Amino acid sequence: MKYLLKLILISLSFEVFSNDLLSIYKEALDKDPEFNSKKADLAISKESLNQSRSGLLPQVRVTGGTNWNEYYQDRELQNDYNTFSYGLNISQPLFRLDKWFLNKQAKENLEAAEAQFAYQQQELIIKVTRAYFKVLSARANLEAKVATEKALRNQYDSVLERFNTGSVSRIELAEAKAALNRAESDRVQAEGNVDISFEELNSIVGRQVKLITPLNTSLDYIAPRTDVENEVSKGLTNNYLIIEAKNRLEAADANTKSKSSNYLPKIDLNANANRRTSKQYTFDGVDSNIDLPFTIPTETENRIYSIQFSMPLFTSGLNNSQRRQALLQEVKSEEQLILVERGIVQQIRTLHTALRTSELNIASLKSAVESSKDALEATKLGYELNSRNLIDLLQAEKNYSESINNLSQATYGFIVTSLQYKQAIGNLVPGDVVELNKQFK
Repeated sequence: MKYLLKLILISLSFEVFSNDLLSIYKEALDKDPEFNSKKADLAISKESLNQSRSGLLPQVRVTGGTNWNEYYQDRELQNDYNTFSYGLNISQPLFRLDKWFLNKQAKENLEAAEAQFAYQQQELIIKVTRAYFKVLSARANLEAKVATEKALRNQYDSVLERFNTGSVSRIELAEAKAALNRAESDRVQAEGNVDISFEELNSIVGRQVKLITPLNTSLDYIAPRTDVENEVSKGLTNNYLIIEAKNRLEAADANTKSKSSNYLPKIDLNANANRRTSKQYTFDGVDSNIDLPFTIPTETENRIYSIQFSMPLFTSGLNNSQRRQALLQEVKSEEQLILVERGIVQQIRTLHTALRTSELNIASLKSAVESSKDALEATKLGYELNSRNLIDLLQAEKNYSESINNLSQATYGFIVTSLQYKQAIGNLVPGDVVELNKQFK
């Protein structure tokens, strides 16, 4: 009785202090470390694009320096002075096909990272939902075990009373006691499983989740009626893993073209301006103030405008090796795309069949719950009329509890599978969490 009271108190507290699926999902968007690491990967890819783009844009450099100079003749100091110099260099690539393809590679990698991040958003929905329903599943199992224990305890009390009046044998009493002890053991194990089931949610949000909102049990579970081949076609177009793999292949192709461009000329436009200021007043021991046929300047300036051309002739096999490596990487990316596509096709077909099967299974389990309930009532009546023995009654109690638990597990599994199916065909969005959250009490 105390365990039933404990369960009732927990159920009542759900309505006041529990966390629903949407609130945990929102919290996971900020606190799940795996999701945050993927968010950082996306930011890294954006910076890689900025870096590659800079190779096609002007570069401006400023230099400067100061020197202290001492001039000696015959080991005697003739003059000492400061020299200041500073310069400005501007360069603009005119023909850098290798850098152009590197920029294209960075763009494709960024699009791949965006697709991967979108997939991780979907994966977080699945991750949170699976962990959430893992708790609900453990709770449903506990409720079944508590109900079984309660029924067997009542049955044991009834058998004990009849034993004291001499209506039943000691064997029946021992059987009732053994069944009750097994039920108590199962209930203790189920309580531990409930506590353990919360740990996955705790690891996602980084805190202890104590209570969650239960699911409304009066839902309709209907599998998709669309043709599976149409769904496969959607998945091959919209699935984010496939989109990522395609972008990775395009990036590998751009990298191959970049490495092949290393054989081509590189042309840059350069402009340099340098200015030098000197405090030197003598020139090789000669006073600079005397009348000379030339002028000793205190400030000089130099400007150079040039077009630089370079082309590799021999690199000891470096360019050839880099090109072959890039080609092999492209082959690898192509095979990975094929692997991902085949995996998604298999996943869509498998999940489509699983949903249809699960729908039929839930309908059968609903009937099984009603049938096992009727069977239990009939067995109780038969036991009272001595047409059924205690073993039959205990089995009927067990069948009824298990049928309720199996129905709960099947409904939770259907919901998670339906979300995985949407993810596979590429149309799972956070709005699905909002809609699903409306189905909680």
